[in-house]
Amino acid sequence: MPDTLVPSEAEDKTVAFPLLADPENYVCCSLNLCDTDEGREYWLELFRDHYKDLLDRAVVDALDRGLNREEADTQCAQAHASFGAYLKQIEAEPDVFGRLTVLAICNARERSLRNARIPDPYRLAKEQENEIALALLPKVLQEIDSLEGNARIERIMRGIFAGNLFDLGAVKTNEMFKEDSVDFHVTLKKLKDRPWFYDNLDEWTDRWLYGPKYNCAVVFVDNAGPDVLLGMVPFVRELLRTDIGVVLTANQTPTLNDVTHEELVELIDKIAKYDTIIADALKSQQLELVTSGNKAPLIDLMQINPDLADAVTRRKVDLCVLEGMGRAIETNYDARFTCDSLKLAMIKDVGVGHEIDAEMFDLVLRFDQV
Repeated sequence: MPDTLVPSEAEDKTVAFPLLADPENYVCCSLNLCDTDEGREYWLELFRDHYKDLLDRAVVDALDRGLNREEADTQCAQAHASFGAYLKQIEAEPDVFGRLTVLAICNARERSLRNARIPDPYRLAKEQENEIALALLPKVLQEIDSLEGNARIERIMRGIFAGNLFDLGAVKTNEMFKEDSVDFHVTLKKLKDRPWFYDNLDEWTDRWLYGPKYNCAVVFVDNAGPDVLLGMVPFVRELLRTDIGVVLTANQTPTLNDVTHEELVELIDKIAKYDTIIADALKSQQLELVTSGNKAPLIDLMQINPDLADAVTRRKVDLCVLEGMGRAIETNYDARFTCDSLKLAMIKDVGVGHEIDAEMFDLVLRFDQV
């Protein structure tokens, strides 16, 4: 077993998310794969199969960055051997590193890539989808601005679900995006009818429109492309439009097709060139972008960047928004906070759906009020 995949003690300094209601009893992943042979077999097979696609993309990315084919193949062979050895070990001895979770396997996968000097296998896919989504965003904002009241809020929330379909870490949606870009408006029309699997839309709409105004929201975003640009940016923009502050947070390093903090800063700057709401919010610091410190598609809220914890406390955040299957369901579905919280996601994996008795493409809008 390569030592490189054992969790490092030299990771960046992290702290607990200050809005957790019960940090001492917080468990980011409720499913311990040591306890379920069937579940463990499903996830190990999924990681093995998906890693092949990931390395194929890594080769294309390496060639685009100027490496020759031999260098690219050498890097991928190293990563494949390292991660493959890790999977074999936990298959034979699931508790070798203690509690075994999907997040632990994700972290091992990311270490195998970093140690093989593979920076971002999905870079080109993210760039392509960002470009398409940026071109479409003005039309999406215009559609939203033509609506008012309940209809406006529902359109924004539906847009989050439609955008969240862009997930190259899920096998089904990865196959959909392999052939071509998926049309956002077509996806919007094909969303499952209400009531959704978890449907607090009415409660959320009433609270947003008629309840006391929130001071500031912390918003954890998920994927690049239509997810963040056509789903979450309109949501954040609407918070800002109604004079609610926003701390917008994304991953620190690349993982699958998740948007990174650095990429998000660049995208928001581009949007600010033509959208006055975003531009004014940046200028006044009503909108603040801070890295979460996270390095995986799932997130452990006991290990976030101190700068994010500081921003959440300093800005007196009273709304926590977790978007995406990895952040809102796989790791924090039952997490409790000291403030109101929104958990938003589309189910795009059979295994994840099984954990909460949901089906493929079911929609989750969970609004928990304190």
